[in-house]
Amino acid sequence: MSQDWKRYPHAPEWGDPRWFTFPDCDGELPHMGMETYFVDGFLTGQKSGRHYAFMTIFTDMRVLGKRLRASFYTFALYDLDKRHYGTFTEYDFPRPPRIRRRHKIENTPGHLGLSFSTAHGKARWENAGHAAGDLRPFAWLVDLCGRDHHGAEMRLQLDIDAQRPPAPIGGVEQGGKMMFLGAEETFSYYQSGLDMSGHLRWGDIDEPVEGHVGWIDRQWAEADFTKHQDRQSTRYRHEWRVMQFDNGWDMSCFHQYNRHAHNMLVPWTGMSAQGPAPDFELWSTHRVELMHPEFIRSPGIVRGQAMLTEGPRYFPYRYRMLVPEWDLDVSSEPFIEAPAHQLPIEYWTGPVKIRGVVFGEETEGVGFDERCCPRLRDFELSAALQLTIEHVPGLEEDERRQLELRAWEVEALALRGDRPAAARHLRHYISPSLAAAKEEVRARVLPLASDLLDVLEGRAAR
Repeated sequence: MSQDWKRYPHAPEWGDPRWFTFPDCDGELPHMGMETYFVDGFLTGQKSGRHYAFMTIFTDMRVLGKRLRASFYTFALYDLDKRHYGTFTEYDFPRPPRIRRRHKIENTPGHLGLSFSTAHGKARWENAGHAAGDLRPFAWLVDLCGRDHHGAEMRLQLDIDAQRPPAPIGGVEQGGKMMFLGAEETFSYYQSGLDMSGHLRWGDIDEPVEGHVGWIDRQWAEADFTKHQDRQSTRYRHEWRVMQFDNGWDMSCFHQYNRHAHNMLVPWTGMSAQGPAPDFELWSTHRVELMHPEFIRSPGIVRGQAMLTEGPRYFPYRYRMLVPEWDLDVSSEPFIEAPAHQLPIEYWTGPVKIRGVVFGEETEGVGFDERCCPRLRDFELSAALQLTIEHVPGLEEDERRQLELRAWEVEALALRGDRPAAARHLRHYISPSLAAAKEEVRARVLPLASDLLDVLEGRAAR
């Protein structure tokens, strides 16, 4: 592929031009029920040499038969060296029968001209232009603002220039059309290879920054997020991983779960990939194996608007991803322990380091790990306990196998609906062994086992 893609208008060969013609598809689409705009990136301070990451989301929805407009804006910064983060979210959720004439979110028809009026200024993400007034193809100006949950003022201004063409979720086969949260047809693309330069101010940090690893993700659909959900979004939840490798391959992996069917995987679940220049080859597969070797308890400091429970909530902490047909086996290591954000639901996303094998060759990279499906029900916590026992260091193998089996039995009893039997099983077969285990085992496993017992015996809030 030549640089012919970097011009407007651009209609990629992989998509329906009615939905995927740039820059039009990034502009305001008032007939849509849902539009999301996401960008993240990794930056280096030009004075300090410190390493940062950022993430922002603009979400625009038209709900209740598209009679009401509802939106929110999220902005987060991550100090990768200090393993510290700050996050800010502001909403514009009008409720019937009050109809607002003005909205905090605005966009421009025909190209991206997005803004959100916050209490700390106007956040913007818009197409960049030449001095002559025409648009720079696949280049944007970002001006993000907010006050994080620690009270620090945040401001990030960037000039972004994409070095890779947009790519479809689901590869050429899906053509950028996916099922998402139960909606039969959602349009989605991603674009990586972002050259970024600008300025960061965050608390006592004030310096120019630049970076060359970033990710844009877009989704829009005629139905809004609430069409197949209830108020707490109890039916569909998802996890999404972005991976950008030093060998030039960039990948996006969705896992979508139907919680009403014991977290059964539903479409679109799979991996989308774009290869290095100059060909930017597109691959996709739904044959993905995901493993969670460790879970972490939510501290509950940053909360979603509608929580599934007030009891213990666990999220995957690390992941291992395998795609056998691609000879891919990679594992993640988080920079930030519990990067929660104040979205409508429980929502964690944060930067990770990734290492492993891609197409049979060792490589490494960075990415973002988005998690919206907390483990909180008895059978979910039992499964998390089994996985934690499987991977925790410090156990003899015979003891490990026995404890794994017992945790599986607890899960089976919980799925049967027999909580008293599950609790007795946990107390009799698992708790004594954990109490006598090495300190490194107890530290990793006992809190989860204790929370599971509280849920089984009715002591945890629901």
